[in-house]
Amino acid sequence: MHALRSLAVLAVVTVVSTTAIDARGHRVAQVPNGTNIGCILCHNSASGGDARNAFGLEIQNGFLNGFDVVWGAELAALDSDGDGVTNGQELLDPDGLWKIGDDNPGDAATVTLPGNADSVPPPPTAVTATTWASVKSALRDLVD
Repeated sequence: MHALRSLAVLAVVTVVSTTAIDARGHRVAQVPNGTNIGCILCHNSASGGDARNAFGLEIQNGFLNGFDVVWGAELAALDSDGDGVTNGQELLDPDGLWKIGDDNPGDAATVTLPGNADSVPPPPTAVTATTWASVKSALRDLVD
């Protein structure tokens, strides 16, 4: 009888553990560039399974549909870690337009962590700002 009870407990633990792992492991593919970042996107460590960081808590407290992350304009516009850069800017989808199955936007090397206030993109350089201003000005001239 003891062996049967032990086997039943083992079976329940196995099912619960497997379900929990499967339920969360797919979430990185539900956020732009999440597959490039991994578990540290929402957790305090790269291996995951520990406490959630600011972005992970944001998702937990308002951006889940069952086990799935709801990525869109609202979550992209927030600054979960309070570093002055929106989640969307850090994940290279500032408008929250990326959808599951789309290619990851931007250059993976420039992605920063929306749950870590110490991880921010570098400020734009004068060349970048000037070049972009020139492009916008040229486009305005074409429209006018």
